[in-house]
Amino acid sequence: MQDTRAIRDEIDHVRRLLAETGTADDLAARAHEVRDRLRLAFERVEDAARAARAGTDDAAAAARRSLDEEVADAERRIRDNPLGAVAVAAGIGLVLGMLIRRR
Repeated sequence: MQDTRAIRDEIDHVRRLLAETGTADDLAARAHEVRDRLRLAFERVEDAARAARAGTDDAAAAARRSLDEEVADAERRIRDNPLGAVAVAAGIGLVLGMLIRRR
């Protein structure tokens, strides 16, 4: 949120500089400042994108670990109680069959 605000401030500053520019001489005089401000805003956008990407990668890795743990737990339960797993699967199949037949 703060990154976005800083980027907007930089862009607003560039807009003010350009609005204050009335002649080609003014534009030439301010060209370096405008270029530097735009470069700074671009760098902040890149930094924010990089941080967001890293956060997304971390969340995806955490979700993958959680899924792996859940699958391992389900496999362990099936190995510990195979008859119960078959009964649950049969029950789910029966309910799905009844729902499909009603259509």
